[in-house]
Amino acid sequence: MDNMNKTTIENSTERATERIRLWGIVQGVGFRPFVAKIADRLSMKGEVLNIGGLVDITVTDTEERIDRFIETLVKEKPGPSEIVHIKRQRLPHQDFSRFTIIKSDEGDDEAAMIPADLAICPDCLRELYDESNPRYHHPFISCQLCGPRYTIIDRIPYDRDNTSMIDFPMCDFCEGEYTDLHDRRHHAQTISCHTCGPKLIWKDAYGIFESDADRSSDAAILDKAAGILKDGGVIAFKSVGGYNLVADPFNDDAVAKLREIKDRENKPFAVMFRSIDEIREYCNVNETEEKILQSSARPIILLEHRLRELEEEKSAVQNRKRSFTDLKRSRFIGSFLPSFAAQYMLLDRISPLIFTSANPSDMPMIKDEDGIDRFCARVGKIDGVLYNLRRINVRVDDSVVRVIDDQPQMIRRSKGYAPVPLYLSAGSKDDESKFSLLACGGQLKNSFALTKGPFAYVSQYFGDMDTVENQQIYEENIERMEDLFRISPQAVVCDMHPLYQPTQYAEKYAEKHGLPLLKVQHHHAHIASVMAENNLEGKVIGVAFDGTGYGTDGAIWGGEFLLCEGGEFQRLAHLKYVDMIGGDSSMKDARRSALSYMAAYQKGYLDPDAKAIQTDAKGAAEICVDISDIIEFGAAQIAGCPDSLLILKALENGVNAIRSSSMGRLFDGVSALLGIKDYNDYEGQCAIMLEDAAAFAQKNPGADKASDLALSFHKRIISMITKQCVAIREKTGARQVALTGGTFQNKILMEGVLKELRERDFEVYYNISVSPNDGGIALGQAFIGMHII
Repeated sequence: MDNMNKTTIENSTERATERIRLWGIVQGVGFRPFVAKIADRLSMKGEVLNIGGLVDITVTDTEERIDRFIETLVKEKPGPSEIVHIKRQRLPHQDFSRFTIIKSDEGDDEAAMIPADLAICPDCLRELYDESNPRYHHPFISCQLCGPRYTIIDRIPYDRDNTSMIDFPMCDFCEGEYTDLHDRRHHAQTISCHTCGPKLIWKDAYGIFESDADRSSDAAILDKAAGILKDGGVIAFKSVGGYNLVADPFNDDAVAKLREIKDRENKPFAVMFRSIDEIREYCNVNETEEKILQSSARPIILLEHRLRELEEEKSAVQNRKRSFTDLKRSRFIGSFLPSFAAQYMLLDRISPLIFTSANPSDMPMIKDEDGIDRFCARVGKIDGVLYNLRRINVRVDDSVVRVIDDQPQMIRRSKGYAPVPLYLSAGSKDDESKFSLLACGGQLKNSFALTKGPFAYVSQYFGDMDTVENQQIYEENIERMEDLFRISPQAVVCDMHPLYQPTQYAEKYAEKHGLPLLKVQHHHAHIASVMAENNLEGKVIGVAFDGTGYGTDGAIWGGEFLLCEGGEFQRLAHLKYVDMIGGDSSMKDARRSALSYMAAYQKGYLDPDAKAIQTDAKGAAEICVDISDIIEFGAAQIAGCPDSLLILKALENGVNAIRSSSMGRLFDGVSALLGIKDYNDYEGQCAIMLEDAAAFAQKNPGADKASDLALSFHKRIISMITKQCVAIREKTGARQVALTGGTFQNKILMEGVLKELRERDFEVYYNISVSPNDGGIALGQAFIGMHII
């Protein structure tokens, strides 16, 4: 518990009345019933209610007993809850005859906190399979500690009447548990059963079949869906945060059909498994990864698969284990467990299954019945829809996590994590401040952030802002979160890039509301996101590597060493500029990056006679990474590609070229030169496959020349980063290092740099709660805005 603010109370045995306010994740997690149970156990009298986003308790008793009451609340708080602030206040004396939970209030201007959606808890999972339990095989079983939260809320406080569950009046049985102080479903807002809860509904070309209170009808619907999947079909399935498309990963025809539906040619799909044991059949899972898989957030986690072992086992014992094609697309499988009962019940019949968002690639996830009907009618290849009538108010895709340095690192922050705020002690004006701002985020993998005092509410993931549909949902969600958390921004922060949609939105928003607008350099925001979530103060060496970001000099940055402090930065070093052909088109075609580096080397990019470190016009060191052997390895192949002569000629004459210091484009170029992958069918594919080749060389040195060079390239980048950080420390005295940007999603690079820097006594930090890719940009923008505005 942080920041306890306890008003001085005179020691006395006399009874007094106190108001106790608790901020944190204290709504939607059974906190009021928990408070009432503790009060009952300790014979305390008073009342508790939700006010806006906090819990407000009033009790009358002695100081000693009130102290004990608060200590017990903190010590025994429910698992999903979190208390970040407590404030006590003496009130005029009141007498209470008992302790009661009273009707919630909309509250004042305090920071509101709403829990993220919580996966089915162990107790409910046991009841789901207990034939003697009234909720046996109830697809929507939940309690105080589990079930949907953010996705179903209309407004705060979090009460049933303020959620989608208002559409499902409780039966007498559920009402009895809801009002029973000693029941684990006391004031569980999502409580329901076969009689009164949502129903499974199946719809296909032959009509609609809806389940009823007879459990056999749920079974019939799930049997039908499983049968279609076993026959190679694709179905739509309504999950907690939106619709998924579901298919059998072992059926190549089904996977091909799914790829055609989503227009997703090569990117691997995430796979949902029935159990941890089943995941272990296909992937290596360590203790940290197991905890994340079973956490209440139930994220997708990137796990290294056991393809080679599986192939050996299959040859030894024919057909003992099945393998699926997507294993060959990457060395990782996006793996996750079910988050609610209906998913478990489907996987009881067929497991594992691909669960991917129902939408064409780069479009918003579908969340309602009208949307899925239109989608099914348009694509014409979906064999049925398994849904229910519980409204999804906020579409939220599954989060994605990976373990680096034995810690979970967010890749996509969404279901299970949003909208839980981050507490920013560094940069916030003070705990009592209500200063608020809107940080609009970046163009790719967008999330925005709203702040209120020291709290930063980072939104769910929205994807790339290239489509009108994503832009519309982005703007709708800004308005929704402002209303939900009662935030009226007093300033706006955005990226410097003039063509980014979030930048253009920020300009219009600031003008409409008459607010100050701060434009923040892209890589500065990346580094500030690490500073924000690690509460870093003083000088920080920021290393930000990614594909693209608009620089203060009009060039494209992406291989940056910045010295940051507070809301300011100084660019101390960067990859030496290369004339990159084609602008944004080079982000997909890695051959253009390769040709750009080939042309640069022909012009003397790497000066073997330079004895001193080269600097640019503003005094920043220009870093050259020697890839001459890699160019020699692949130049002939790249030069023989279509349009290569035309591209080289354009580079020679400076036609359609832009200066770039991008590390992401360097990784792409090396991937193309080594013949590993020369086109990004999805963002980052070339870099991912380059890392996979390096990982192969780690286990099989000398087996493949291209893979050996890929590993050598990684080692060169690790060495370069280490040397540059040492040089900056000698110059500035800074010992804190922040590693961030999409390139640092590379596990070999990240863990190699961590090892080298720690051995040299640097304090190294990186993103954990937000992604190192552009999904974390908004948090960094907010941090800078809190310092400067």
